Amino acid sequence: MPINITPSLGAPLSINDGAIGGALGYWDTGSGKVSPALGSVVNGSDGHVYILAQASANVASNAVVILTEPAMTFATGAGSWTAPTVTGGVLSGQIAWLQKTAI
Repeated sequence: MPINITPSLGAPLSINDGAIGGALGYWDTGSGKVSPALGSVVNGSDGHVYILAQASANVASNAVVILTEPAMTFATGAGSWTAPTVTGGVLSGQIAWLQKTAI
């Protein structure tokens, strides 16, 4: 079941949608930046908090990750966020909604 936010903005929380600068509907193609911005925090309908971040290395599907601020990048490690469950994982340079592991 897809997880939603209110109001709905950008990509669904349950998927990963490609590298920054890609020709996707929620990109500001004039600036080459994603909208909403990296670091945006939302509450999902499943009760979890999500943050939008960019992978700094390849990350396996559903892996626990470390979020680095203020760059809003993530990589596999003993952190408090979980990468989305997607086929092939999240590749370096791609963006994804990370789920806060504990509610």
